[in-house]
Amino acid sequence: MLIVKKLIGYSLLVGIISLSMVSNARAADILNHTLTFSNKTVVKTLFYPYRNPANVLNPYDGRTLQGITVDSNNNMYLTYVTGDKTTYGYVYKYSPSGVLLKKSAMLTTGHAQGIAFNNGYLYLLSNVSGKPYKLYKMDPNKLTIVKTWDLPSIVHPNVIAMLNSTTAVGVSKSADGSGYEIYKMYLGTGSSTTMNWKERIHVNGLVGTTSGKPIQGFTYSGGKYYLLSDGEYMSFDINGKNINRVKLNTTREPEGIAVDSKGKLLIQFNYYNEVFKQQ
Repeated sequence: MLIVKKLIGYSLLVGIISLSMVSNARAADILNHTLTFSNKTVVKTLFYPYRNPANVLNPYDGRTLQGITVDSNNNMYLTYVTGDKTTYGYVYKYSPSGVLLKKSAMLTTGHAQGIAFNNGYLYLLSNVSGKPYKLYKMDPNKLTIVKTWDLPSIVHPNVIAMLNSTTAVGVSKSADGSGYEIYKMYLGTGSSTTMNWKERIHVNGLVGTTSGKPIQGFTYSGGKYYLLSDGEYMSFDINGKNINRVKLNTTREPEGIAVDSKGKLLIQFNYYNEVFKQQ
C-alpha cells in the first residue's frame, strides 16, 4: 500500500511539474516581443490593441480579438467578438502606428473572424450559426454597413479574402480531412451571390501544430493566399500550388493574418492582445 501511495504521489508530482512547464512556456511566449519564424522572417510587436479591463463582468461588455485586415494606407481594422463568441462583434480602426481612430457600433458578426479590404471598402463576414451567412460591405471611415449580400447556402466559411470588389473567396476544410477547398463567391448588384463549386481548388494537407488545426486567419496579397492556424501558416498561389509552410515558433494562439501595402506580414495574438509586424 505504501508503494502504491508513493507511485500515485509521484505521478501527481510529475503531472504538476508538466503543467507548470507548459504554463511557464506560455508565460515566456507572452513576454517574447520578437519572433523568428521557421523561414527566418522576424516579426516584432507593433502595438497592443484594445483589451478588456479587469472589471468587465458582463460577457457582452467583454470583447475577444478575432481578425485583422489593412487598407491601402496601412490603417488596420481589427475585429472583436462578444459574449459567447457566436453572434455580436465590433470593428476597431487603428492608424499604421497603432493609434485608435474609431470603433463601430455593435454588429451582427457571428464569430467575427472574417474581414478583408478591397478597392476602398471593408468586407465583413457575418456567420451566425443557424442563420444564412452574410457579407457586409462597410465604409472604412464611418465603420457602417453600406450593402449586404446573402452567401450561398452550400458553404459556411469562417474567414474570407477579396480578389476584387465583386469576388470574395472562402475556405473550408475538405470533408475527408485531406486539405482545404478554396472557392469563389461572386457578388451581385443586388443582395444575391453566385458560385460554381466546380471552380474550387483543392489544397493538399492541413496547416497547424495543434490537434484541431483551426482556421485562424485568411488573406490574399501579391498573387498568394495566406492561411493561418495555431503555430503555423501556409501560403500558396491562386491555383493551390507552390505551397509553403511556416512555423510561428510560439505557443500563443494567433487571431488573424494580413499583408500591408509594402508586403509586410502582420499577425496578431490574443491573451494580452498584441499585433506583430514583419521587420
